[in-house]
Amino acid sequence: MKQYRFILTTILTFSFLAAFAHQDFWTSVDYGNVKVRIKTGFDYEEINKVFIIGQLAEKLAKSLDYSGLIFLDFNHHYIGNCIPAYFISYDKGKIEYTWEGVSKEKDYLKSNAIVLRQVSREFNVISTLRLLEYSLNNLAKIKASQQQIEYNQNYCQWKINSIDTILIKEQLRMVNSDLLNNIMKFRIDRPDKEFRYGISYCWQNNKFHLFSRDYKKADTTLASFDNIYDIKKFGNSSAIVFDSDTSFFYISHYIKPLVSRKQVINNTYDYYRPFKVENISRDKLSINFSYYMDKADWELHERTLIYLTEKEELIQDLDKLIDKK
Repeated sequence: MKQYRFILTTILTFSFLAAFAHQDFWTSVDYGNVKVRIKTGFDYEEINKVFIIGQLAEKLAKSLDYSGLIFLDFNHHYIGNCIPAYFISYDKGKIEYTWEGVSKEKDYLKSNAIVLRQVSREFNVISTLRLLEYSLNNLAKIKASQQQIEYNQNYCQWKINSIDTILIKEQLRMVNSDLLNNIMKFRIDRPDKEFRYGISYCWQNNKFHLFSRDYKKADTTLASFDNIYDIKKFGNSSAIVFDSDTSFFYISHYIKPLVSRKQVINNTYDYYRPFKVENISRDKLSINFSYYMDKADWELHERTLIYLTEKEELIQDLDKLIDKK
């Protein structure tokens, strides 16, 4: 009996891993003298957001006549909320991993750079620029005071260089300089080489502005958000914008702009992947995700929500609705 129980437990364990296993990946891009890198697990919108930060960082560096290398390194803690961690150094971007069985990382860069490293679920534009401005203005202090520290939180077991993190937190509480307020006025569009017409968004003045673009017409602003967690577009005229991991707005621009009231998805059980969203008819969208109710639950549950775009009604569970019939 114990043998069968062991076999069953093994099967369930591998089923759990197969359902949720994935490989974290790095993606990077250069903007002039600014190199941006993000480590994440899925195709999150946070990737595009850090690329927006990279373009603003390039503008900030030019404003301060700094032509040296800048490395913005983002570690995405995507499985849940965490207290953001920030580190500043001047080196080649090396991370020494302290857990056993992991190869030690070599210098990531070929030459020394201002390294601004973050661990967070969401990466704040202004916080990053504020720390970068401090780094550009205090490079000599950074070189003189940085030390190797250990960081053992949020699935990171690191030895890295950094200045005192208390000083970093103090800088985060500072008010914006006039220069930073001027940088905030720049409009940066969502990085998408394929985008020509339809719905997209830009960042400006610490807001994400959703807009519609038509041929030979000025962009039409549809809505503004403090945050965009994800965006799913349907053709050129409609989209769902998630402002958090549990809420969204439906946006349409067929004849005139339409922004729905905020819709909230109940009981997501800490689901952390981007939702699967499909346009299933003219006035219906489906939102699908799979989850375990808790750590002791071995049964994978699947749930499909239906959003009625014209009625602005969200059906939380299609299966439960069908069972009632």
